[in-house]
Amino acid sequence: MSTHFGQTIVVKVGTSTLTAGTRRLSRPAMLEMIRQIVQLHQSQYRIVLVTSGAMTAGREVLNDPELPNHLPAKQMLAAVGQGRLMEVYSALFGLYDVRIGQVLLTNDDFSHRTRYLNARNTLSTLLDYRILPVINENDTVAVQEIKFGDNDNLSAHIAVLLDADLLILLTDQDGLYDSNPSLDTDAHLIPLVEEITDEIWALAGGTSSGLGSGGMLTKIQAAQLAVRSGTRTVI
Repeated sequence: MSTHFGQTIVVKVGTSTLTAGTRRLSRPAMLEMIRQIVQLHQSQYRIVLVTSGAMTAGREVLNDPELPNHLPAKQMLAAVGQGRLMEVYSALFGLYDVRIGQVLLTNDDFSHRTRYLNARNTLSTLLDYRILPVINENDTVAVQEIKFGDNDNLSAHIAVLLDADLLILLTDQDGLYDSNPSLDTDAHLIPLVEEITDEIWALAGGTSSGLGSGGMLTKIQAAQLAVRSGTRTVI
């Protein structure tokens, strides 16, 4: 028998956070994040984790090979790494006796009503049975036309799909700054954005770590989509 619990929170974590800035998955960094997620889970929140890292995990399995920068090579890494990534998540969540379920999605799943409803029903049922969904884009088969291209926007679509109360976009920065903190030591954190204006868009640049596919720009895009649907967003 399923039971409904409290508020729904979607947490998105990028590659640079999972690796702690290295070229491999950082188990200590992942464990600290998971410890905090488990605290929320045990406080009866409904938690969904949207994760990057499959290609990085694939590189780890294959000992960081030199590969051409084209789609088939990236999809190969994702195919090899998806199992390793889930293996690590399963082991770390297992330390807290939290069960997880893997869900792989593409933009196509949000474009067709039947698939959209099926995705929602699957995720809702996982949450009802206290199984924590771990979601990634299905990079192994997705072509450019059906790709999100970044998990920031995927997480926003998940938040809308589930009518989530909160979307948390984890990053290797403390949040949105008035200039690039990696280049400007006088950069100031913007604690609250009431409205996403042209000025806010202008502050968002690309990814600086070179590891992930997103950056502050995709986080602002995700925040705009989520907020329009009534989901508070924290970067």
